[in-house]
Amino acid sequence: MAELSTYSDVIDFVREIIQDGDSNYRVVSDDDLDIWANETMRELGEYAEYIDGEDTAPAATVASGGVISVEGDPYGVWRVEIEDEAIHPTTSRELYKQSRTWQAQTGRPRWYYRDSVDSYLSDDLKLHLWPLPNATYTIRVITTVPADDLDSASGTDYVMLPLWAVPVLAWGVLSKFYGAETRMVNRGAASLFQMMYDDGMVRLRARSYSRLQRQAFWGGGRKDVVGGDLRQLMPADGFPV
Repeated sequence: MAELSTYSDVIDFVREIIQDGDSNYRVVSDDDLDIWANETMRELGEYAEYIDGEDTAPAATVASGGVISVEGDPYGVWRVEIEDEAIHPTTSRELYKQSRTWQAQTGRPRWYYRDSVDSYLSDDLKLHLWPLPNATYTIRVITTVPADDLDSASGTDYVMLPLWAVPVLAWGVLSKFYGAETRMVNRGAASLFQMMYDDGMVRLRARSYSRLQRQAFWGGGRKDVVGGDLRQLMPADGFPV
């Protein structure tokens, strides 16, 4: 199989598999392929958590209520740092177990938590710091972020996947194509490509997790103290052209 790297590579490969090479007649439209490709990329990103974004969030102070907003609609949080020192996740319930007056306590933040109400009231991810900051601190948040949207009009853009995993995108698109209710529906082919896609997705998740040992974040001794460059498998803006 030819090496795939750009989105146009993937689309050309998919059209070759479904024997849709006549430029004057297409079995499937570019718009449909874009929809399936973006659905596949969202599935990969959410399951494998392989793309990192870094945000130097606005400083949280007592006046802000110790709440910071993280933009970009991330899937989840990998790490939060205060002055290059990692702080740990907790819940409001756990804090309440420690002290009934926990909401009034101030100092250098050592923990962060998410308020479920925030997800309904704001488009941004909001993190609450505890204790309530008693000064202005430098804050860094590393999150798992969605991939950039794919568009056949910009087919020369590089796919935001490791090079070895770009064919996984093709398998996902082919599975959706053969499973769609069209005259080309083929349940057997859809199942075959779905198995290939699932295998690639599991391998992507395994590699994503192995490259960053979780104990380096949650209770790993001195490894957990100093914040280094923790950008993971690739930069959030994709491969360089």
